[in-house]
Amino acid sequence: MDKRFLAAFIDPAPFRLLGRSMYPWCLKYRVRLMAFDSPLVTGSRGVTPADLIFACQVCAEEPLGDIGWRDQLRMMSLSRNPAKFEAMLEAFSGYILVNDWPKFWEQTKKSSSGSKGVPWPLSIVANLIANGIEEKRAWEMPECQAIWLNSALAISKGADVAIMSPEEEAFMAEEEAKDAAAAASNPAKETH
Repeated sequence: MDKRFLAAFIDPAPFRLLGRSMYPWCLKYRVRLMAFDSPLVTGSRGVTPADLIFACQVCAEEPLGDIGWRDQLRMMSLSRNPAKFEAMLEAFSGYILVNDWPKFWEQTKKSSSGSKGVPWPLSIVANLIANGIEEKRAWEMPECQAIWLNSALAISKGADVAIMSPEEEAFMAEEEAKDAAAAASNPAKETH
């Protein structure tokens, strides 16, 4: 059984970061941060301590933009200590649980239907709702669960989607490592 699947369906433990108790990461928070062009989800620019604090406010469902003296001290501390800031970014990255998403085989052909302009988080929520999940639950279930459930529903309806098993992923990584080692040991194949 795919350990990513099993991990995705273990309800996340309570999570605290930067003095806040945060709810499980879900599509609702992703969309809210996308709306504010947060680099934590868009990659549009480098992340600042203020971006991280804002994201924590969103995920703790606090009023947005209220930067009190504690947050100002946190921002100064993180700005002065890059190692601590990096550790907090890694903690936030772990909170998102992207490593618990299914791994998909890359498709070589383009889908004829495409997204038709519907943002992917909304496509997932709409599919979950269409399959009987309440709207609130669809937006607020842990994102990794929503991705797995959406994938299973799409596959059951005949979508051209294939999930890579951990064994297939390990085999692919092994083959890539062999290819890299072979290329490195054969100087005749170097390009100048």
